[in-house]
Amino acid sequence: MPKKSAKSAAKKTSGKKGSPMAEGEGYCVKCKEKRVMANVKQVKMANGRPALKGSCPVCGTGMFKILPPS
Repeated sequence: MPKKSAKSAAKKTSGKKGSPMAEGEGYCVKCKEKRVMANVKQVKMANGRPALKGSCPVCGTGMFKILPPS
């Protein structure tokens, strides 16, 4: 019996987790929680896609959220 590859196992478990994020909300990697960003600026990435750039109001770490194409 052949072993399943890591890629095929990842496809089955991948999916959206939790609740959708509100406008201006992002995930702080340092705090490991969703937070409303402080000092939010809308920027355009090199590939032309819009994004939000800000900082965590608790720890001050930079936060970045990629937005859907407009």
